[in-house]
Amino acid sequence: MTGAPVASQRGAVLIVALIMLLLLTLLALSSMRSSTLQNRLGGSVSEQKRAYNAAESALREGERRLNALKFTAVFSAASAGYSSCSSSVAAIGSNLCILLEGNDLDTTEKTQAWAKTALSASGTASASVAYSGYDGKSTFSRLPRWVATVVSSSGESDMSLASQGKGIYYYRVTAAATAGGARFPVILQSIIKVEVQ
Repeated sequence: MTGAPVASQRGAVLIVALIMLLLLTLLALSSMRSSTLQNRLGGSVSEQKRAYNAAESALREGERRLNALKFTAVFSAASAGYSSCSSSVAAIGSNLCILLEGNDLDTTEKTQAWAKTALSASGTASASVAYSGYDGKSTFSRLPRWVATVVSSSGESDMSLASQGKGIYYYRVTAAATAGGARFPVILQSIIKVEVQ
């Protein structure tokens, strides 16, 4: 067997080893980038779920308060709605905001004015109610907010029953929330039927 002299083989082994090392380094960097991207995506999904859950909790709180209100004496006055949350809270004596339909939606805009304010950096909205969790210990930097709006009522035709607030009332409950970096605003709505007999 005749081969190349030993002296001429030493340089080739070094070059092949360096090329292999370079390929392994590129493979490791690519793997690290992929792992970092997956962590970011996982964090984004987690943040989006937190915002959705917060908005849904605020929405359920609004629905719960509306259903609880029908058993109180102030329901007949509150069922028509108010021009602002401050007048609603003062009249009802509870942290419940029921707006007139004209005071809730701006049909020229895609997002309601109060929701824009609730989702803005300041995070305060005079036409909505802050929701700080069922135990009052929400960890959001901007609390989820909700509002109820009178959609329609089919009060009793009997005036004595209508004056007592009896009938069927429909409300649109809207909640807005953001999580952590406020990259994923969530706005949820539901229509609730409140029947008072």
